[in-house]
Amino acid sequence: MIQRSLTRKRLHGLVGVVLAAGLIFQCYQAFRRHDDLVSQTRIVGPAKSNPNVAYAMPTSDTPRYPASLEELAGEDPLRFFKQMLDRYDQRVRDYTCTFTKQELVGGALTEEQVIDVHFREQPFSVLFKWVKNEDKCSRVLYVEDRWVKDGLQMALVEPGVIARLFVPYVMRQIDGKDAYKSSRRTINQFGLRNSLALVIQYCELAQSRGLLDFTYLGSGEVDGRPTLVFERHLPYTGEDCEWPDRVLVVHVDKELQMPILCVAYADDAKTQLLGKYLTTDIKLNVNLPDSVFTKEGMGL
Repeated sequence: MIQRSLTRKRLHGLVGVVLAAGLIFQCYQAFRRHDDLVSQTRIVGPAKSNPNVAYAMPTSDTPRYPASLEELAGEDPLRFFKQMLDRYDQRVRDYTCTFTKQELVGGALTEEQVIDVHFREQPFSVLFKWVKNEDKCSRVLYVEDRWVKDGLQMALVEPGVIARLFVPYVMRQIDGKDAYKSSRRTINQFGLRNSLALVIQYCELAQSRGLLDFTYLGSGEVDGRPTLVFERHLPYTGEDCEWPDRVLVVHVDKELQMPILCVAYADDAKTQLLGKYLTTDIKLNVNLPDSVFTKEGMGL
């Protein structure tokens, strides 16, 4: 009986020794792996470029988002303008501004005209009030489809000072001969949106014929506001050709993301001015009432 008890104690002791030895071995292996890992790790400074290492470039399937407006403008100016047009359509209902223009009309440059503008997108409505160098009228009101004669869109025109002594207002066809005697563009082509759309329209036409030359030049400034500057070249040969100009320089307001200055030239050297159009003091979405765009609202 005593011998059997001693045998059992020896067996338990032997098992304990074996377990202890296994535990010690596992700890040794764990510390060794830790030492190996530490020996392979080191603190390094900023990575330096290695000319012998080829880095993978993004593929066409890899989504890439430009880091800034400037980057997008430089990568694809036409796409940049299309995005501005989409942005405008989503955000703008109406606005007031000061519009300054000078154009080549009938072979001669007009005086620089300054016009106070009230504008609404729906229905398309424009009220011009000349502040400086009025030509043949002092105010013009156009509301799409409001005044139509024989299928032609008409605008209400308040004539100059002398003519007003005899008649308070007249109705004029917006794209008639009289309109083109005083401007290169008709009143229904006015507006920030139309400026974007016209740039895109002729860029796409040139692109379809393999003639597109539209580039981002860099940063600029107009009326104290930072701008992005673009330049477009077209095969313009004169007033009777299908192209509107030879060179167009566009300043896009960085904050508003809208074209605030467009300057068109007839020659590559940019010495023959066709038109200069400046939009300042822009106030967006002012909720202009319907009464603004009525004959009664004009006091006529």
